[in-house]
Amino acid sequence: MACNESLAARTHAGHGDFMVVHRTTSDVLEQADALPFWTQDYTQLSKGEFAGAVNSVSRCGLQLFCETMNRSVDEAACAPADSYVIGLPTLVEGEASWGLLPIDARSLLTLDKNSELLFRTSTRSELAAAVIPAGCLERYAEQIEGIDLRKAIGSVKPAECMAPEISARLKAVLVEGLKRFGEDPQGEDELAWRHFEDELLATCMQTLTQGRTDGARHQEHRIHRYIVNRVREATLASPGYPPTISDLCLQLRVSRRTLNHAFMRVLGITPVAYMRNIRLHRVRAQLQGTPEQVVTIASVAGKWGFWHMSLFSRYYRELFGELPMATLNRARSVRTEGWRQ
Repeated sequence: MACNESLAARTHAGHGDFMVVHRTTSDVLEQADALPFWTQDYTQLSKGEFAGAVNSVSRCGLQLFCETMNRSVDEAACAPADSYVIGLPTLVEGEASWGLLPIDARSLLTLDKNSELLFRTSTRSELAAAVIPAGCLERYAEQIEGIDLRKAIGSVKPAECMAPEISARLKAVLVEGLKRFGEDPQGEDELAWRHFEDELLATCMQTLTQGRTDGARHQEHRIHRYIVNRVREATLASPGYPPTISDLCLQLRVSRRTLNHAFMRVLGITPVAYMRNIRLHRVRAQLQGTPEQVVTIASVAGKWGFWHMSLFSRYYRELFGELPMATLNRARSVRTEGWRQ
């Protein structure tokens, strides 16, 4: 494959028949051609100027790659023949689907050998994956793990929710492999690649056999996210008089324990802290956005339910790293400078 400097592309064969590709693109059709060994048809869905990148390392039929894009794209693709694909999204901003199933940052993504991939990316996306020759992974599964790979593949959906520790391990192996062998393959010997390949195969088998969380847990997260969203709506609907925890429990028909658990699972903070942060952000937005309309900070704080000014100032400073007066003075200064110009 020839270099194309206009696309900021770099391709070379390294030591031990490594093939390394680093390529950036500004067109969705160029992006479809950027990943070596794949046959792909891309259709850009979201409007705007396209930017993408592909990093790929391959040797002896095994390929690691990372692909990024800044627009939603509908992909119909075929991997190299007789290969399995195992990977995960490392960035998902917006709705996305793999094999017609919704995905998020915790999804295990698989593609059976000789199968067509249908992939709709999110508005901003990044995907890291390994393409492994079928014979290589099947032999490893049988001889080392004592597992029938065909049964293992058949037991998982194309997109499955992974346990966090499994997701972290798979991501670390893929990212480290791309970095290590993509930057200087000439510096790596046969033994280094064999050790890495062994670690990659072991990690992939672990994700296939132990990485799934059950559907009930995934459904539980969706319920928790729904609770968080409803609390946000209730907070914004009554800015001066935020609902109490008891009010929220009655509205949502959940216990206090369930409400707290939902927030800790989804956001890692209590519902009280979350509602306070929402209101603090609204105060900050008004101080920054319309400083000329601010008569007193207390009036803005009161509009969002903060009546104790010393507590308000403390909460504000803890969250934003400055006092509300500093925010207001800076905003007024920016407006004044703008008028002078």
